[in-house]
Amino acid sequence: MIRRAELRGLAKSFVYAFRGIAYCIKNERNMRIHLSMVVLTSYLSRFYPLQRSEYLLMLLCFGLVIACEAVNTAIEALVNLGSPAYHPFARIAKDVAAGAVLAAAIAAAACGLFLFGRWDQLQAALMRIFSSPLEIGLLLLLVILALLFIFNGPKLYGERTTRIYQIRNRKDS
Repeated sequence: MIRRAELRGLAKSFVYAFRGIAYCIKNERNMRIHLSMVVLTSYLSRFYPLQRSEYLLMLLCFGLVIACEAVNTAIEALVNLGSPAYHPFARIAKDVAAGAVLAAAIAAAACGLFLFGRWDQLQAALMRIFSSPLEIGLLLLLVILALLFIFNGPKLYGERTTRIYQIRNRKDS
């Protein structure tokens, strides 16, 4: 039998996870870029005859990049906490974590080329989009909203981003 305390603990773990995702969205422009690409890619996939396995590949790529970006944010926060002054190992940890996100994004882009790079299907998809004023308008709206979200994300909600400052070693002369 499941106890009430166990359910409460499980519910809290989900709250913490969603709070972490919200932090990344609010404070990390790259997370907003990745999420915007998820939305735009999902919209464009409507015009392709993708199989279930191809949609699965697309979803796995989305999840991998988003998860890597979240882990990168966590590593950066921990490094800033553990090493408030500049340290070369702190830089290495941050650079390697950012490199992992880049590797995941490159792999996702390669999968995107594999899924959407067939010239005949790309041409047919573009014809379907640009032959319909509604589709053109929807695509333009999505692009404009994506740009607003990427560059003004926290401002759209009236919230201030959380700033993490790193103290640099300085020699006082």
